[in-house]
Amino acid sequence: MFKKKGYTLANYRFSVIAIVLIMLATSSLLLQRLQPNDSNALIKQILGVLLGIFIMVVVSLIDYHFICKMFVPLYLFNILLMFICKYVDYSTTHSPIYGWKHYKARRWIKIGGRGEPQKGFEFMPSEITKLVLIIVMAKLFVMLEKRINSVVGLVIILATIGFPIYLIFDQPDLSTSIVLTASFICMLFIAGLSIKILAGGLLVGIPLLSALLWYVMQDYQVLLNPYQQDRILSLFHPEQYKELMYQQNNAAAAISSGGMFGKLIVGNTNRRLTDFVPVVESDFIYTAIAEEFGFVGCVLVVMLFLLLVFISFRIARRAKDRMGYLLASGIAVSFSVQTVVNIGVVLSLLPNTGIPLPFLSIGLSSLITNMATVGVLLNVGLQDKDVVIDDKYEFEKGLLEGDLR
Repeated sequence: MFKKKGYTLANYRFSVIAIVLIMLATSSLLLQRLQPNDSNALIKQILGVLLGIFIMVVVSLIDYHFICKMFVPLYLFNILLMFICKYVDYSTTHSPIYGWKHYKARRWIKIGGRGEPQKGFEFMPSEITKLVLIIVMAKLFVMLEKRINSVVGLVIILATIGFPIYLIFDQPDLSTSIVLTASFICMLFIAGLSIKILAGGLLVGIPLLSALLWYVMQDYQVLLNPYQQDRILSLFHPEQYKELMYQQNNAAAAISSGGMFGKLIVGNTNRRLTDFVPVVESDFIYTAIAEEFGFVGCVLVVMLFLLLVFISFRIARRAKDRMGYLLASGIAVSFSVQTVVNIGVVLSLLPNTGIPLPFLSIGLSSLITNMATVGVLLNVGLQDKDVVIDDKYEFEKGLLEGDLR
């Protein structure tokens, strides 16, 4: 599990750690600004950051080949969490581990608390799914490398990845299911999906998606819950759904009030408009960044994410084998899609869906999972492509390509 050879400190990507720490520090500062009277929230966040850093370091030292060998137990454990989240209710089972609902979505698992609000420990299994599916996809694509463009191979891949995505969609959690689907499509292309198949899929898929969008906006649609449908309709007809656009409209006002440099930097003491944005510390954290740090702060945050993604793809390119290449690429894609969706929602370019901004949004489930994900990325980077590889296939491939010395 922990390799004794092959790790070089020079290959440890401290640039990735620096980017992550900058965003975590920014998140903690924003939380202190947003909730000045809630010391417990800040302490909880700081403890979560410390735990996340510890998990990141530990995972970074675990051989990613070992992690990928555990893809079946990880996959089954994740499915089990999904079933607990959806079907285990404390009122009927009195189980110490049970599904929990906030607002209209049953996306959480609670441990303890006896079914009472504000008690027990909660986490979102869908956040864990983001990392688990990257691992499962990397392993599957390696196993089915020669069959990835065959009907049998695609059916196996689609069934394996599609099942947990459906369970998340059924919670309902439309945003996470969209992120996972987009990440899967990108990873499938990176893994070597034929351009012909991809082009054919686009020719068929784009009209189907257009038809699907039209269908879910009709009164008789049955795919989405009413509140999900209303959120889509509100994007196209904001004047008719002022209550649903309340969050995004206030977010736009707060972003505008930040100006070029933000209220924190210029010392503006006017009341923060983010106070009128619900869950601003989580899904709408980009609003707080805009108001406190202005347009410059927003650009810097985007640049940090771009740099993180660039380094991740660079790690993928330098990975010693196909498994590492797919893992690092999948992580880069996942962070990219989450960032685009989150910022797109805040800027009213996408329907209002709950998706956290990695490393910046408050939430232990997202924080711990993202830190573990960075740990996997760091381990891929630790193992230089010139290190001797035990796997027979990769060894023979390295000899042919002249990578082993």
